Amino acid sequence: LLLFYKIFSNNSPPSGVRTAGFLKSPSFQTGEYATDEEEDEVGPVLPGSDMAIEVFELPENEDMFSPSDLDTSKLSHKFKELQAAENEKVRWELEKTQLQQNIEENKERMLKLESYWIEAQTLCHTVNEHLKETQSQYQALEKKYNKAKKLIKDFQQK
Repeated sequence: LLLFYKIFSNNSPPSGVRTAGFLKSPSFQTGEYATDEEEDEVGPVLPGSDMAIEVFELPENEDMFSPSDLDTSKLSHKFKELQAAENEKVRWELEKTQLQQNIEENKERMLKLESYWIEAQTLCHTVNEHLKETQSQYQALEKKYNKAKKLIKDFQQK
């Protein structure tokens, strides 16, 4: 039985993932068909790896196999779907990075505005204290003025 492998990612598997011996064979790397001996060496493929492998069973008799039997439009469609998913993943990662950067910038701006707010409150408190002092001085001066005015009026009447 012959197997045909279509690799959608040229990345090597992540560290710690066991690969079958045939993955290192020259026939696998060139995209050729695996032989029956190589087929026996296939190990488990771990889900979530960076490599997507589609396995197709091919007829044992090569005369019965024709290129039209392999639906290239389906393969092309699957490949385009994978590319679109990868592009979307990259877009989401970029958007995530941008949002994290925006969060950091907004935190900095918030801290700056908070310090301005505290500074403004301190200034308002200081101005309020000056206003109270000025009002008490005005009231004291007004009392003295009224007293002086009364003394002048009394002196003029005598």
